[in-house]
Amino acid sequence: MMSETERHDVDYYSRGEAIRTEILGMIHAAASPFDILMKVAKYLEETTHEVGYADKVRDNLRTVYGILLEDKKLLADELAEVRERLSRIEGALSDPKFTEEEKKRIEYAVILHRKRIKRLEEMIKHAEVYRTEPFIEKY
Repeated sequence: MMSETERHDVDYYSRGEAIRTEILGMIHAAASPFDILMKVAKYLEETTHEVGYADKVRDNLRTVYGILLEDKKLLADELAEVRERLSRIEGALSDPKFTEEEKKRIEYAVILHRKRIKRLEEMIKHAEVYRTEPFIEKY
């Protein structure tokens, strides 16, 4: 019979082996490098119990590679997330549990989300015209 420590070591090794296999599978399937990085970030978050680590990585990827380097995939991912949030916020406008003052703030959030959507759409169009896709240097 295995001790608690031995069971933990086997489980830890099994999880590590599973993520290594999954990452290689993603590479062989030509998955986006950003998707691979997010898979690793989520694994690290689970393994280290650092809540929010994957969100920090995603936000930084979007800022650096999406906004600064105009990666269309990351811009499109953010656009989809903002549209989904806008839909939920607009749904709150008809909810009778909110006061008129709260509805004014909700309307302001709707305006800001629509502006963000417009900006992201413009950035995607710009990236489609001017951005060249990154390449991986062979070494």
